[in-house]
Amino acid sequence: MSARPRARTVLIPALALLAVAAGCGSDDGGGSTGEGDQIELTYWTHTHPPMTELNEQLIAEYEEANPNVKITYETIPNNDFGTKMLTSLSNGSGPDIINMDDSALRGEYIPKDLLAPIDPAAFGAGSVEELEGRYVDGTLDGAKGDDSTLYGVPSEFNATAFAINTQHFADAGLDPASPPATWDDVAEYGQQLVAAGHEGFNFVYLHSGWYTQQLQTLLNETGGSILTEDGTGSALTEPESVEALQIWYDLIREDQVGDADTASREATSPFEDFASGRRSMTMIYPWAVEQIAIDNPETFENLAVVPLPQVDPANPSGRWYGYYFAVNKASEQQEEAWKFIEYMTSQHERWLSDVSFVQPLKDWEQSPAAADIPFIDVWSQAYQQGKFDEVGPHWSEVQDAIKAAVERSIFDGQPPAESLEEASESVEQSVTS
Repeated sequence: MSARPRARTVLIPALALLAVAAGCGSDDGGGSTGEGDQIELTYWTHTHPPMTELNEQLIAEYEEANPNVKITYETIPNNDFGTKMLTSLSNGSGPDIINMDDSALRGEYIPKDLLAPIDPAAFGAGSVEELEGRYVDGTLDGAKGDDSTLYGVPSEFNATAFAINTQHFADAGLDPASPPATWDDVAEYGQQLVAAGHEGFNFVYLHSGWYTQQLQTLLNETGGSILTEDGTGSALTEPESVEALQIWYDLIREDQVGDADTASREATSPFEDFASGRRSMTMIYPWAVEQIAIDNPETFENLAVVPLPQVDPANPSGRWYGYYFAVNKASEQQEEAWKFIEYMTSQHERWLSDVSFVQPLKDWEQSPAAADIPFIDVWSQAYQQGKFDEVGPHWSEVQDAIKAAVERSIFDGQPPAESLEEASESVEQSVTS
């Protein structure tokens, strides 16, 4: 299916997975009655302009409906976000409300007891089980502890697909209707695209979370893993794990379909090289298509979203992840914080239409906001094939070790097996400490 320009791009996951009612919560600002003592809340997020704009609108609406509530909203540069948020909550400060990815929640925040369990009453639910029943099965697992305690609700839920620039394909004599099905195809097509004057394909080189999630996508396809099955040791030296980094290494260093040294480090727009028209192919998420549509309409005209290339197309796999609203356990305003989060999630249609953030309430795909969806067949397939990333103790340290391993191989040329052996020692120390 080809892209078509419109004011907003709306993307949704598998129709087969979604089955019940499209919404919950209030539309009127919820929260306090406007009486009583002044309540001050702080709320932090990473930086994503479409998200920031809607956050500011919703905050203004909530404050108008609740005059005794003042919300201080701060956006943090993406490269600093993870470190600043974890440090602030670990030392007992930080914001009342956070918006954080599932890997960080499961790997750091929940094990370190930094978050308050969810308050179902704030959502008009009689129990956590009732609240969970409003969401697609499994999508709340990204905010649960080992004991199944729930600590948050999704602000967005994403699957992984592949984007191609159809004009670049035409420049190289390639057929956009026959996109690469395997990573070997990516190498072959990428070299032809380079010969036509474009960067064929590349990964994103930002903070350790980005390095890890991209390697995890490849690990899912090769059958490799970061940790052993019981989570107590490293599996990075296993042949299937080495194969994943070898794919990355071969594409960039051997096939030379992209230049890691010149790749954009603009964390606010991670897919800038593709959006600007420089790069021809990239892994992509729903929210990134929305950002391209707004900021780079010319590129959007030539955009097609296609299935993620596979190691084994007969047995495809993928990756999905979520960001969740959660409350700092140290907050003195937990009740009001959850009421504000309830209002944010009650606006799920606006998150979908304005930002392409999927909040996976059951049957939300039948809402008016989901009426005009490009690439639905591709995103539907991607959501059916996805799974959460693995996590373990001291996960930020593990991610740092993976970033270092990738950089040793991609930038310095160290063979992937050697680089992962070195990383494995660091991972072992992290998960056993």
